[in-house]
Amino acid sequence: MHPVGSSAPGKALLCGEYAVLEGAPAVVAAVDRRLSVTWSESSAPMSPEGDATLRRARDELGPLPRSVMVDASDLQQGHIKLGLGSSAAAAVATAGASFATHGHELGDSETLQRVFSIALEGHSSVAPQGSGVDVAASTFGGFLRFTRTDDGAETQTLKRPVDLVMRLVWTGHAARTSELLGKVHALRQDNPTEHRTCMDRLSERAHGFASAFEEGNATDVIAGAASYSNAMAMLGAAAGAPIVDERLGRAGALATRFSGSAKPCGAGGGDVAVAFFLDPDAAKGFELACKDDGLHPIDVSWGAAGVRTR
Repeated sequence: MHPVGSSAPGKALLCGEYAVLEGAPAVVAAVDRRLSVTWSESSAPMSPEGDATLRRARDELGPLPRSVMVDASDLQQGHIKLGLGSSAAAAVATAGASFATHGHELGDSETLQRVFSIALEGHSSVAPQGSGVDVAASTFGGFLRFTRTDDGAETQTLKRPVDLVMRLVWTGHAARTSELLGKVHALRQDNPTEHRTCMDRLSERAHGFASAFEEGNATDVIAGAASYSNAMAMLGAAAGAPIVDERLGRAGALATRFSGSAKPCGAGGGDVAVAFFLDPDAAKGFELACKDDGLHPIDVSWGAAGVRTR
């Protein structure tokens, strides 16, 4: 056994928040900000997701070094998570390092499916409310259409529409996804009719966005993102949850000023927004306006490679 380290990309959820939990499609992109892991024979502190994944990997593969050292600095601003899926990336990188250490090629499609399965189990043991879309992005990379199924998940590789320009903006405020999901779950219990209405609205718009992206229709992607953001705001209002909070609302207004659209990139409540444009100059103007408004553009390359050795 020769210890081999691994890295996995962060993710940006382009559309499908909340609705993906109900079986609607999500569209997600891997970004080139990566989390890396290296092996250690000391009892290094590990994230719960990494620890659970490592235990699952030992069950599957056999002996492995004692622990992994994680470098997540690329997915943080200072010590604050940016909301780009660092916990999922930690699970995937740990699983990837485990398979690579046992001599498996991470470029092999069957190996990648096993990495995804083990990382998803490890991540879900800590965050059972998640869909797994972030784990898929960190495993397979690129652009994906992701759908939950009774047997797990289906992923389909997508290509970005050629004339679609995308930007990420950090709000400067870290969100607590579990709290937002808890409020949405409470809405389901307390007012199932209103919850169903919100979910049906989101599901319909998620399908529309996914179809527009798959067909390469950038104009409809931009319109679909605006529509989806509105639906997320309506869910937040119904659940008493700040899904589209004031900061995310400002990002959306600025994108509209530059003939684009923006929406929460994830569960909302802070973290990051993703904006869509047809014109690179408009996207640049949006970024400059965000800086003037106290928002923080994040420089990324889109469609990054999935888990790999390092």
